[in-house]
Amino acid sequence: MVRALLLHRRGRRFESCSAHLGPRARPAAFALGAAAALACNTLLPIGAPTNVPPSAGTAAATRALPPESTGTPLPTSAPTVPPTPITPQDFEALQARGLLPEHAADLQSVNPTTEYFLEAQVEFDPASQTAQIDGLARIRLTNQETSDWDDLALMLWPNDPQYRSTMVAGPALVDGQTVIPTYELDNLALRLDLPNRVQPGETVDLSVPFRIVARGPIGGIRPYRFGITEGVLLAPTFYPLVPRRVDGAWEVERAPSNGDTTNSDVALYWVRLTVPAGLQLVASGVEVGRDVGPATQTVTYATGPMRDFAFALGEFSVSSRNAGPVTVRAWILPSHIEESEAVLNAAAFQVELLSEKVGPYPYPELDVVDAPGAFGGIEYPGLVFVGTIGGADQITPTVHEVGHQWFYGLIGNDQLREPWLDEAAATYTEILYF
Repeated sequence: MVRALLLHRRGRRFESCSAHLGPRARPAAFALGAAAALACNTLLPIGAPTNVPPSAGTAAATRALPPESTGTPLPTSAPTVPPTPITPQDFEALQARGLLPEHAADLQSVNPTTEYFLEAQVEFDPASQTAQIDGLARIRLTNQETSDWDDLALMLWPNDPQYRSTMVAGPALVDGQTVIPTYELDNLALRLDLPNRVQPGETVDLSVPFRIVARGPIGGIRPYRFGITEGVLLAPTFYPLVPRRVDGAWEVERAPSNGDTTNSDVALYWVRLTVPAGLQLVASGVEVGRDVGPATQTVTYATGPMRDFAFALGEFSVSSRNAGPVTVRAWILPSHIEESEAVLNAAAFQVELLSEKVGPYPYPELDVVDAPGAFGGIEYPGLVFVGTIGGADQITPTVHEVGHQWFYGLIGNDQLREPWLDEAAATYTEILYF
């Protein structure tokens, strides 16, 4: 089996990305006895963002991006720091809904890890191919090392050249104190000097507002991971992401050109998105609340232990079928509607096959999204983008990206430095399928 998992056929790698768990980090509890922490609070609504004083954020926000990313300037100001929100009171029960019932008990035996509470308001104009995301991230992170921390890093992956977007974030509120972060790697990362050292076993609680400007089109000779394609907004890792700790330091580094980007430990997510009414929203995790108004809709999601969070917004035709206890959905553009059944059947069969051959899929649902221009395909927990639907081969990328739900999703690796590990295993799942 080990030799089989290392098999990698040259020329069959589909470009993909997501936050893989590194070799020294813990896999999810339901897969390999791993861990995620729980909290019990309520997230308060955030108001419209306002500008920070020039001394607090403007200079950092206007630093130049790498040449590959220039074209849309960074916003000239970032939102001001709001009060740290309170997390959902029914947090534990909501996270359990993000797992199948037979795996929900695993949440009772996990160790402390990272918790994200994200709120974002999305403005999206498909006609002009522009979008803006204004959000607030609350992050609770426990030090599980034997030495203390004096700083914290956050990755702003929408500033990577593979994302057709720009992002600013900060200032931050850390344990009730305002912290002005510094930008690193041409705005790809934020560094926060902590007001108090975080001792082993202690938890740091921070809130950081952020803004993303996205544009299109993506695809053609230059595929992207983030942006607007044929009336669809693709928004993976749209929030400040805590990188892994490697050898006592934050893994703050650039991604290889056209290689996988995000790399982080498993975490628990509570996400509330406000988007235009009339469009369909698909995201990682499971829906746990919805409020529809005349102009907007607000949808809340919760997850079990996952490595990342992504969403897509657009006009889709949705179909579904069951793969054992898992609901598989295909979100297909109207122009590709004739391909819906083939894509859905391929994804569902792969879920059934790998649940039998590798191990059970622990989440209640899996979403496959029609995403033209998103490379051949890109994997995220509980959600995959397939960029070839309507083309010559849509089945192989679908099968491959579903395979990543096991290899990177449940069993992780350092995708920045050793992406061949999960890519080889996902390619092997194609062999199992065909």
